[in-house]
Amino acid sequence: MAEDLTSEFNYTSTVVQYTILEGANISSLYPTAVIKITANPGYTVTAGDFSWNGPLAGVTSVVFTQDGEFVLCTVTYDTTSVMPAYNVNIGLCIIGDAVLAAVTVAGTLTSVVDASVTTATPSETNTPYSASGAEGATSGTLFTRTYTAPTGSYWPENTAPSIQLTSGDLGQYNITQTPTYTANNELTAITYTVTYIFTDTNVSGDKFDITIPKVATILVPATGVTSFTGPTTGVQASGTNYVMTVQGAAGATYSISMSDGTTSTVVVTNAVLGVTGNAQHNFIIPANTGTSNITWTATISGDIETGVPTTITFIQLYPVVPCGGPLTDAPVNAITDYVEQLESGGGLLTFLVKAGASTKFEIIHGDATGTKKATSGRILTGLTNAGPFDNVTGTEPSNTLPTDAQANGGIDQYIQNPFNPVKMSTRQGDFNTDTTFTIPTMTIGGETYHQVLWWEYTAADYTALSRVTLRVTNSNVTGTIAAKMFKVCCPDANCTT
Repeated sequence: MAEDLTSEFNYTSTVVQYTILEGANISSLYPTAVIKITANPGYTVTAGDFSWNGPLAGVTSVVFTQDGEFVLCTVTYDTTSVMPAYNVNIGLCIIGDAVLAAVTVAGTLTSVVDASVTTATPSETNTPYSASGAEGATSGTLFTRTYTAPTGSYWPENTAPSIQLTSGDLGQYNITQTPTYTANNELTAITYTVTYIFTDTNVSGDKFDITIPKVATILVPATGVTSFTGPTTGVQASGTNYVMTVQGAAGATYSISMSDGTTSTVVVTNAVLGVTGNAQHNFIIPANTGTSNITWTATISGDIETGVPTTITFIQLYPVVPCGGPLTDAPVNAITDYVEQLESGGGLLTFLVKAGASTKFEIIHGDATGTKKATSGRILTGLTNAGPFDNVTGTEPSNTLPTDAQANGGIDQYIQNPFNPVKMSTRQGDFNTDTTFTIPTMTIGGETYHQVLWWEYTAADYTALSRVTLRVTNSNVTGTIAAKMFKVCCPDANCTT
């Protein structure tokens, strides 16, 4: 027997030759012949890809088996075959061919996804991908990634997502980008699908980078009111023309009302914004003739954009005695209260007082039920501008008027008229020491006052209660007349530094 090589298609196979005497039984000498099929370079052979196109005289079967990278073709001869007097060529008709050998591609994917993007595909680092296939073939999907902007957001054109091959031959890849847009052409999602075209060489180490930047908010054109504004500073007691401004989309409908906490007044009903998208509405705030602040609230309703404040709240002050002037006289045999507004940053509240025969003067933080801070008084050890206080007469809630005995010396906070310098001080020196200001004279506008009454307060005092009460308790002893008070501003001509 001899073996030769023959080349057919994309593989080679051996040729088997036997020398057999005439008349001899072939099968008894050589039951089978084994042909070895070898793939050409760049190809592979697989037993399952080959078959025999039989029958053939002298051959009972042909079987293909895998032997590593080779295929063995085993031919079994007919047991009745006898060698004739001449040479016999047995040619097998085999169906099949070698196929191109598979090549591979391998690489990694890295993506950086901004924190503003809510997506099921987070950032990743060096995620591997790979595939194998024949030269010239296209792989299945190497990888696919989808990134979605949050509801109400998109990627502007100048900051759109991107994919880049940073290492490798871009010509061997197919990159398909599938974007999703809104009706206004705003990018809200992107899908990347990547495949590979195989060469005749294995490839590894390729790298893809994906960048998903920060999203922007989709701006939805306004259809309603976008702004409702007006002054929020305190309104003067005498009233004012309060002006409110409405801005928004042309055609927006709205109504405005104003409330003082008790009564609500319509300012405008079902107004419609014009083409300018801007309108103003006036409300005349009447004078506050009471003794407390009024809280006003302007309210807008109708086509209002989400998140737009719909109320404006502000304070209207109550009337107070202007600084640097006389107060109304306090009548005889009566308790009279005067309300004063404090300054938000703190300050000095100062009065010059004149008794109407026998009168007590007190500064109370808050209403008449509040905390006593200053008092008038005759010369007495321990009794100062800051107390102690008589809590028997002229005090809430009893509001008792003094007896003659109490007013004439029984209670030392009642100062006397006519003026008795031995029993009473003007307290000018105490005022100067306590406040660093000076009252240069007790006579203003031809009226001579008996004593200085003051309270120096802080911003915290204002925050706790923003007003004070000057309470005057005037007796009914013989000779009593109306008591007099003069509010002094510090510094001014009557209160110097």
